Amino acid sequence: MNMNNYLLIVVFSLCLLACSEDTGPIISTNPPTNYVVLLDLSDRIIQTKDQVDIDTNAILSVIDKFEEDVRASLVIKSMDKFAIRIIPQENSPLDGGRFEDELCLDLSKYSPAEKLKKLKQFKGELPGKLKLLYQKAKLGNKSNSYNGVDIWKYFNEQINSDLDRTYENKVLILTDGYFDFEDENHGLRNNSSATTTGPLLKMMKDVNWRSDAEKEQPALIPVKLNVSAKWIVCGIQPKSGCKDILEAEKLSFLWENWLKNSGTNNSPSLIMNTSGEKVSALISKLL
Repeated sequence: MNMNNYLLIVVFSLCLLACSEDTGPIISTNPPTNYVVLLDLSDRIIQTKDQVDIDTNAILSVIDKFEEDVRASLVIKSMDKFAIRIIPQENSPLDGGRFEDELCLDLSKYSPAEKLKKLKQFKGELPGKLKLLYQKAKLGNKSNSYNGVDIWKYFNEQINSDLDRTYENKVLILTDGYFDFEDENHGLRNNSSATTTGPLLKMMKDVNWRSDAEKEQPALIPVKLNVSAKWIVCGIQPKSGCKDILEAEKLSFLWENWLKNSGTNNSPSLIMNTSGEKVSALISKLL
């Protein structure tokens, strides 16, 4: 073998070795992801001193995961979507529609050359827009300044339009877990089922509430979830003044059964209200 042939074989072998090694970015072969954050901006935002910071940390952890998905698609190929939805609150002066328009990013709408610029701009502006949103959402320092948000109605009428059958949907719901209002007559009730949690919690009183629940079967009335999604309910916490130390556990029970009865294929993940740092870590792990 002459020297030229020997060199060609060496070069060819090195090329094969280089091609076999994973030296480049991992390109995702999964469907694009649709991230949706649902905000309950009722009196829960004043129940805990640093609730706004906790919520903000939670949302920023979602946008970090969103960016990971975008970069896994090399950015220019990304079709991923991110949106914040505000559950309507009766008599609130907050212009929820305007904020929703500003707090969403659909990369499928942009050319490959625009995607990275739009991602950086959106992520850079997000903390400031969230700060303004929560400032506008704060209606006072007392619970009676706020009406409850109708989570059940939102799910019944709108949640399916937030999801996309061709995407992997991931939904984070920031709420204390209650479905209740100042007006106890609000909502629907049918024997042991209701669209609010108040009457159901009254049926789950003592330490044996789980066995009692098997008999009376208190439950939130199911809605119809038409699109598969991963559900994370974050911030569950008894209202101030609640003397039932099992209240959070009962709220979690009602949420989990409600989503399952409504047709979700995945068991929902439930996160109690805790520090912003811990919430952020839990959400990042679950997403």
